[in-house]
Amino acid sequence: MASGIMPDQLYGTVRVNDAVIEIIEVLEEQPWGARSCPPHTHAWFECNYIYEGSMKTGFGGPLLNVGAGEFFLVPAGAEHRHEYLPESPHRGVCLRWTVAPAEPAAGGGAGSVYAALERLREWQLGCYEDRFGLGERIIRLFEEAREAHSLASVQLTFVQILLAIAAVRHPEGRIAPAAADQSDTAFLRKIEVYLNDERAEKMNVRRLADALHVSYNHLARKYKRLTGKTIVGRLTEIRLARALDLLQRTDASIGAIAEVSGFGAAHYFSRVFKEVYGVSPKTYRQALPGQT
Repeated sequence: MASGIMPDQLYGTVRVNDAVIEIIEVLEEQPWGARSCPPHTHAWFECNYIYEGSMKTGFGGPLLNVGAGEFFLVPAGAEHRHEYLPESPHRGVCLRWTVAPAEPAAGGGAGSVYAALERLREWQLGCYEDRFGLGERIIRLFEEAREAHSLASVQLTFVQILLAIAAVRHPEGRIAPAAADQSDTAFLRKIEVYLNDERAEKMNVRRLADALHVSYNHLARKYKRLTGKTIVGRLTEIRLARALDLLQRTDASIGAIAEVSGFGAAHYFSRVFKEVYGVSPKTYRQALPGQT
């Protein structure tokens, strides 16, 4: 059984070839007293491995039982929920991470680490028996951290676990039953998760469509029908809200705020900001209380 406390230094970003992996969390799980975790989504990938006991998990449809020596992977944006045995909880490990290209044009070629990990967005939801040595790799991750191996070695072991999962092309297991109702609410929730992901400064709606496995035209039409807004307009609202917060809380330059909030060019940011608020970002900041 993998156990121990991971050093805080493990968490953060590590570059491997053309990919930048952010290691968010390595969590030992034994949820005493908990009965369930309601339907939710998140902007990172998650892999849950069960060493002892069992739990139930679902992806919009009926729950699947997940037992010892089994695992399930949750792609970013996938809605899921869990049920536990409060008096006899499972013991397992949860890995959480994100992946981004190291360079704007990176990914896709032979041997691309980014392309391999990005394909996990298309992972077939379900519960799978570990026939790939994942449990042993996770144990080794904890052992290396406990024995004070170099930080780089521990981080690379984490990445090797991800690549081992990505190398599984056709896993055999219990495929998650289709949701009885792929509700419009769930569709909109997934969109909000992606658009509000602060790590996705360069997020655009075509990349979002790819992540949701639909065409851009289908995404745009459905979003407009459900909300009365364009999805580009919603993305602009989120970026403006982020920019407003930065203008109020920081002394970062207008150019830096434009970049961080997703607008890119400062002149484009200023034009959109003025169209909505009637003043430029600079004038807005100067009018804030305490500004001279």
